[in-house]
Amino acid sequence: MKVPAGRGRETLAVALAVLAFVVLLGFAMYRLVQLERDNYASSGEGIIWALSQAQYEIQRLLLATTPGSFATADEIALRYDVLISRLNLLQEGPLAQRIAEAGRGNVAARAMADLLELEPLISSSGDQVERFSLRLARTMHQYLQPLGSIANELMIQNRVVDGQRRNSYNANIVQVIFSVIGIMATGAFLILRLMSSLGKSAAAEAQLRREKNFLNLLLVSSGEGIAAFDARLTCTHWNEGMSKLFGVRAEQSLGRSIAELDPTVSGQNLDDVLKGSPSYLAPELRGDGTYLERVLHPIRLNDEVTGGILIVRDVTERYDAQRERQLREVYRDFVTMVSHQFRTPLAVIDSTMHRMVRRGSKMDEAELVERAKTIRVSVSSLTRLIDATLTAERVDAGIFDLAMRPVDLEELIRSVCARYTELTPERRFQLDIRLGTALVCDALLIDQALSNLVGNAVKYSPEPAPVEIVAVDDGLAVTITVTDHGVGIPQPQQERVFDRFFRASTSTSIPGTGVGLYTARQIALLHGGDITLSSLEGQGSTFTLRLPHKIVPEMVRDAV
Repeated sequence: MKVPAGRGRETLAVALAVLAFVVLLGFAMYRLVQLERDNYASSGEGIIWALSQAQYEIQRLLLATTPGSFATADEIALRYDVLISRLNLLQEGPLAQRIAEAGRGNVAARAMADLLELEPLISSSGDQVERFSLRLARTMHQYLQPLGSIANELMIQNRVVDGQRRNSYNANIVQVIFSVIGIMATGAFLILRLMSSLGKSAAAEAQLRREKNFLNLLLVSSGEGIAAFDARLTCTHWNEGMSKLFGVRAEQSLGRSIAELDPTVSGQNLDDVLKGSPSYLAPELRGDGTYLERVLHPIRLNDEVTGGILIVRDVTERYDAQRERQLREVYRDFVTMVSHQFRTPLAVIDSTMHRMVRRGSKMDEAELVERAKTIRVSVSSLTRLIDATLTAERVDAGIFDLAMRPVDLEELIRSVCARYTELTPERRFQLDIRLGTALVCDALLIDQALSNLVGNAVKYSPEPAPVEIVAVDDGLAVTITVTDHGVGIPQPQQERVFDRFFRASTSTSIPGTGVGLYTARQIALLHGGDITLSSLEGQGSTFTLRLPHKIVPEMVRDAV
């Protein structure tokens, strides 16, 4: 789908604003988390405290073991244990790591080792501090100054780190402030776009309501039947015109299947509409004598088919006018054809009778028989012409009442061939009949159809070639093929060969009316069957008549 340039730029701007909003918000949150982490980061005061405590406990132990201090053995043991714990603290975890980073990692370890070396002497001396006080003082005094130096170095490092942390804190605060300003700016832009979109949406909805009201007015006032349906083929609109045509009120139609409301619309028509193709249904005669024409159009939303519209028109007046015009043309063609076709056999009869009158008793029996035969052939030609014309008119008028009864088709086929053998003794018929049970049909009409097919083959076949007739019963239908070896029919004209009064270009030199094949096919349709053609120009034609054993009413609807 192609997006307009203006809308595309607007969508891109909103997308970029949303992206900027998300990025700035994420960045601000990241910086705030970083500030929180730095705020709780160790400032180094713990290690300085631990070093000062170790110094303090060394001094207290030395004071407690100085001669004349009057400290008891228990007090000395307590001071000793506390000092041991302080030295242990300096050798574990982050404190030991900080001391090691300062390059004094072995101070606490050496002090601990020296102190533990004096433990047996201190323990065994009890209150006699003079036994170890001098050695203890000499041993532990050497660690007071290094521990103090380490504390001083770490304090200086802490001040440098604290300065850097304050600078980083200030920079992070500035970045967070700018991020918040950016978030506010993008948020304001998005709010403005949202308000603008809501305004446009409200305007579009108002316009849509106006158009919908206008369309509803058109639909209500239209004389045509109009129904709308969704992608599930469910009726969503049914106007007053549809109610008048089908006798179903709008409230009764909504929510029902459109195919149920109008069964004439087939599933194929609806599938075509949902695929995006319009569909047209030719006028159909209803039981009340009216003709309804149907047109289906797809409904699209953003190039996607979301349903369709069914428009039903009463075209009875137009159809009757068109049919009347066609009938006038048919009757004009009929008069022209009859005036031309009747002239030849009548002229033959007239000339033969004049010759018989002139010669009178001079004619011998053989010549009399020959003249009578000529008259009979001409009369038979006129009779077939009249029968074919009357049958075609009755088919067009729809006034047939089929006299259905079981008929022996083999006997009927042989009877038709016998009649043509009597009229044209030189013609040969080659029969291949493989039929089973009798066929239920109208014997007179099927006789007429077969006579038209066989007579057509006799006219267009050269004399030496036989007319081939094959009849087969497959249990569902009887198939009768009539093949001639005559002039054939050109391919472009074959689709019109069953039209009334149509004659192929290859048959202009052969007498005919152009109603025989038309009548034969109409009779086949009346019986639920059909006639098809297979022909090659210059090689003959094959007409295939198919008659089902069981006639379905829908099969003959178009023929009546």
